[in-house]
Amino acid sequence: MRKGFIFNHNKCVNCNACSAACILENGWTVHPRNIFTFNSAAKHLFPVINMSLACNHCESAVCMEGCPSSAYSRETVTGAILLDEVKCIGCRYCQWNCPYDAPKFNSENRTIAKCNLCYSGLIEGRQPACSSACPTGALKFGQLTETVSYRDYPWFPDKKLNPAIEFAGSNKNAPLKIIPEIIYEQIVPKAAIAAKDISNELSLIIFSFLSTLSVATVITSLIKGAFPDKMIFIPVLLMATLVSFFHLGRKLRSWRSVLNLKYSPLSREISVLIIYTVVSSIMVFSHLPGFLVASSIVGLIFLLLIDSVYIYADQRRSVIMHSGQTFLSALLIISFFSGIVLPFVFMASIKLMLSVYRLSVKKLNSTDFGIRFLRIAFLVISGISMILNISNIALFISAIFLIGELLDRIFFYIDFNPLNINTLIDEKLIIERDEKKRG
Repeated sequence: MRKGFIFNHNKCVNCNACSAACILENGWTVHPRNIFTFNSAAKHLFPVINMSLACNHCESAVCMEGCPSSAYSRETVTGAILLDEVKCIGCRYCQWNCPYDAPKFNSENRTIAKCNLCYSGLIEGRQPACSSACPTGALKFGQLTETVSYRDYPWFPDKKLNPAIEFAGSNKNAPLKIIPEIIYEQIVPKAAIAAKDISNELSLIIFSFLSTLSVATVITSLIKGAFPDKMIFIPVLLMATLVSFFHLGRKLRSWRSVLNLKYSPLSREISVLIIYTVVSSIMVFSHLPGFLVASSIVGLIFLLLIDSVYIYADQRRSVIMHSGQTFLSALLIISFFSGIVLPFVFMASIKLMLSVYRLSVKKLNSTDFGIRFLRIAFLVISGISMILNISNIALFISAIFLIGELLDRIFFYIDFNPLNINTLIDEKLIIERDEKKRG
């Protein structure tokens, strides 16, 4: 039988003793153990439930499988998922993959840190520091019964990973409820979803957009029977490659990013990027037709792999059908600059439908709605110019077309919504509020 954490929310008083003990035991500068609270503002008629959660050392550990540098490993005796900070490149891909918010980015050494189950003490017969420090007995460590009840935790994500955690007391005691002094206090409805902060993804936005342009340029040249202008193509390719390094916490360790080809989509993407860069560079200087064909094929594979990186992390499937996907954008750009009307109209129609659908289902404030509507307008204007063969303002049309595609890629990152317990807690509270209003 597996061992893991056993948690009883009826005994948790949110004292943070478990988190403090974890930090002191391991000398962390981050907080690997979180205290998640459902209904932290204690809104009336809703239960207040605390949950102490760190790494659950899952059987299907997506952090370990997805890590491109093979920085994660499983300790054989305890089953703990361990992170070797010397191997970590600080790409933060594990943060996208983990639905429990367990990996933490250490801004001091620019790598990830996470719970290691105090595995060395566990081997010697000691308990993890967090469970030993819990004063109420809410958090324990021991044999799991494999009869986990999620009745009181509908916001606990992705049980399919088989996390090593069990919830005790769920069927024995009613969840703790706290009634505020002002009993008529209402949950403020979220009329619109605020724009997500994508400042950490700016380098990825630029990288993926320039990569799309690069591949589209190669294939457009193949269709026209020419070769790209190396004075433009090489700077774009180099800029796309170099800007990708800015997302890494430890740039000098970037060579490790290709060490997990078997399991990591990110590792495969980076490997094919290297191949594409080499083949394209040879092509643009040698002007050999075979390299032009090879560069086009490798480029398309590379764009598909870029999208696969996000689909792997996106258990909520928020970007599987998105107008900002690199492969879809590349096909549209190719048809636009090749001047082939029917393929452009076909691809633009797909993009238009996806954009309008997302515009209709998302709750947006007026600014976000306006920018997304502007992107749709740019696409329509570009399509009309293609159909009418307007050439006297071709430079202007090309500019708004590319701006629209860049906006699409930005929206892709805004809409990218990996499964995460923090988001699920907020969403579940809103759902319960709406249900009680209807009731």
